[in-house]
Amino acid sequence: MFSGTSQEVSIRSKSPNAKIYVNERYMGQGQVLTSFKKKEEYTIRVEENGCESVIPVSKSFDATTLLGIFIDYGLVSILVIDGAATGSWQEFDQTNYLVDAECQAEAVTTAI
Repeated sequence: MFSGTSQEVSIRSKSPNAKIYVNERYMGQGQVLTSFKKKEEYTIRVEENGCESVIPVSKSFDATTLLGIFIDYGLVSILVIDGAATGSWQEFDQTNYLVDAECQAEAVTTAI
């Protein structure tokens, strides 16, 4: 209610050719700016040359939500509006991501 229902998020890679996906939706290459809705869950994936990195986006409680206590003791403003309707009682822990694609080393097995 006080801090909005979405946050601007910047995602970039050191490589301008790295493809950036959010929830499997292609967003662009190298660097993107997007808006995340607080009520939704997100995963960032960066891929380049057959390598990739996947990062879940984390959220935590937004203390600004507690200002609803001064309006209606928090009954409607916090529980109904911020919690159930908009999810704005949460905030994303980060709004800037630097993600590079990482290649996993192949497992080497040896026959005896």
